[in-house]
Amino acid sequence: MKPERIHLTLGLIWLIAGMLLGEHMGRSGDHGQLPTHAHMMLLGGVLSVLWAVLYRVFGLGGGFLAWIQVGLHHIAVLIMIPSLYLMFGALADEATVGPLLGISAIMAIVSVALMLLLSLRAKD
Repeated sequence: MKPERIHLTLGLIWLIAGMLLGEHMGRSGDHGQLPTHAHMMLLGGVLSVLWAVLYRVFGLGGGFLAWIQVGLHHIAVLIMIPSLYLMFGALADEATVGPLLGISAIMAIVSVALMLLLSLRAKD
């Protein structure tokens, strides 16, 4: 499977999950998970789909850096979203999940930096 297909598939899954969480918040009237919902939709969904489009449009390929970028991005999301859910659901305190959120945020930033590097290296 190519990097763009992984980004697209996982991004669409995160969008569905985020929509379901948003629907649940609307139905229940409890909007305590709004930060989780926002990160799920934007970092997990929209950004993943954007990465898929950029990989396809600019032919960023499937080299080693591309696979590192894919892995970092999705591992960051897989750490961040459950951590946010636990924190904003009062299931874990910030002292417990804070380090996980910090690590996942750094991973997401490095993922974006790798996309910048891949885009600069792409042939026009």
